[in-house]
Amino acid sequence: MQHLRANLNGIQRTFPELVSALEESPGGRLAISSSREGSPTAKQEEHWIHSAYDPRKEARTWAELQAKEWQAGELGVVLGTGLLYHVEALFALKPAGACLAVVISDITAFKDALTVRVMGPWFNAIEWIWGSTDDMATQLASKSAPLRFFTNVPAARPYAAQHQELDVRLRQVLATRQHGRLHVAVVGPIYGGSLPITGYVVRALESLGHRFTWVDHSVHHASYNRFNTFRDPRHRLSMQSRFADVLSMSTLTELSEDPPDLVLAMAQAPLSLGALEHLRRKKFMTAMWFVENYRHLTYWQQLAPGYDYWFVIQQDDCHAALRRAGAPHVSYLPMAADPTIHRPLTLSMNEQLEFGSDLSFVGAGYPNRRMLLPRWIQKDWTFKVWGNEWDGAGALSSVLQRHGARIDTDTCVKVFNASSINLNLHSNTSEGLDPAADFVNPRTFELAACGAFQLVDRRALLPDLFSENEMVSFEQVEEVPSLIRTWLRDPVGRRTIADAARQRVLRQHTYEHRMKDMLAELGMREPDRLGSILRGDRNAETLAAQTTTPSELGPLLRQFPSGQRVELKDLAANIRSRGAATELSREDLLILMLDSYRTETRDLV
Repeated sequence: MQHLRANLNGIQRTFPELVSALEESPGGRLAISSSREGSPTAKQEEHWIHSAYDPRKEARTWAELQAKEWQAGELGVVLGTGLLYHVEALFALKPAGACLAVVISDITAFKDALTVRVMGPWFNAIEWIWGSTDDMATQLASKSAPLRFFTNVPAARPYAAQHQELDVRLRQVLATRQHGRLHVAVVGPIYGGSLPITGYVVRALESLGHRFTWVDHSVHHASYNRFNTFRDPRHRLSMQSRFADVLSMSTLTELSEDPPDLVLAMAQAPLSLGALEHLRRKKFMTAMWFVENYRHLTYWQQLAPGYDYWFVIQQDDCHAALRRAGAPHVSYLPMAADPTIHRPLTLSMNEQLEFGSDLSFVGAGYPNRRMLLPRWIQKDWTFKVWGNEWDGAGALSSVLQRHGARIDTDTCVKVFNASSINLNLHSNTSEGLDPAADFVNPRTFELAACGAFQLVDRRALLPDLFSENEMVSFEQVEEVPSLIRTWLRDPVGRRTIADAARQRVLRQHTYEHRMKDMLAELGMREPDRLGSILRGDRNAETLAAQTTTPSELGPLLRQFPSGQRVELKDLAANIRSRGAATELSREDLLILMLDSYRTETRDLV
């Protein structure tokens, strides 16, 4: 207890509430023992959180590895407290102008650490982050310095869920504070379900004020399809693969014409692993939003190491599988809706007659849908099925619309609005409901944004996105007929639930929300790259005000509007615009030389 009192006295003035909480805590979370070297070490939940032989040496090794990425002026944030050996070692290596903060996930375990060790002067210089998840997220978001996270895995492991919750909440808070302008290159697929989503993403980025380049490969769809006429499947697959390689090179060429801050690829974008590795060598940051079921489409196994960041619509097993395949960072980012497209409509009488029914389904003919939908054709209600890939589904011939032709997004939205009940059955390659029902499909959000009532098969991740007052789900096939009868008799109840779901989408589930979350995550993980831009650190006024900025640059920076982002290439363009006859200063020549070097090193082709 003597150690505890000495440690608490050191932070009594700066963190009095934390000291009070520690004094009231019983402690006893950690199992303390002596290491071979003689210093205290500990176990938690039967796992060592420090070395049983030499915890100080282990901490120094960990700290040296982390410190390689730590930049001057950043706030390092440690996840995992343990007995604080690693915190002490990292503090000793902090760069000039940097500070260190530690997230306290468990007051009881923290008290154990302070009881068995005298911490020394470094302890009093730490910024301690504690409280509820919201409190800690707010504390971190209020820091003016860029954040750099360091996770000590053994010490952090028992609190992985809490740290994940903090990560999500911090991203949400940071997303509301973005005011810098990025240039994002969005690489779309040749065809498929992620193609319209690419358009929604581009619109969201534009609406948020970012500059974008849309690398649109859908213009090559007809050429890609031409290879389907080859009778030998080996020839077809070979040509399609080589064509995708050509489009990969085409993407690199387009990126080299106007280098972006971020390359965001959508699922099935034609970027090969070789192209991604080339982008990494040239210091381009890449991210993939994999809006697919990882169990069904498995090409991620080859591409996992190529992208710097993966964003996926599934959790747990999906994240673990991607990491095993070599993905450096994996984050959960669910689907969304675009309320400028998916919205309530007032339909004409003819449109209501054409698109309306008691029950409707829109989607492709996956095996589970071919098996289940015919069971819900009954004389008690009208039923219409829309979409393509229904060849051979004779049991649905009486309800299949337009002979199974593909319908566009505008038609989908009309069907959603015209139907009393929209059936939302997630795709599955088996014959029943999805046995691994985790992700929530885009249709769930799109129907909700339209203010359309839906019956959706229950998903593990659905309760985190919509409450029972906003969405009606079913868990068994046998439930569906009675649910249809119940809700057809209750138009007021349908409207109440559908309106609540639409308001939830508008509050939390648009593509603007998703892009804010994604960029907040990337800015948090890359504080000296995207983070500095999003914070506005690259704006002319901010640059000119920095004490580290050479005074000779001040007049040049003041030629730009105060809120405009200024990069090296902008300074060089400004100098070149003066004309060939202008006498150049030493600083002008240095800027032009550096810009020339930048252009050469970013040359992708």
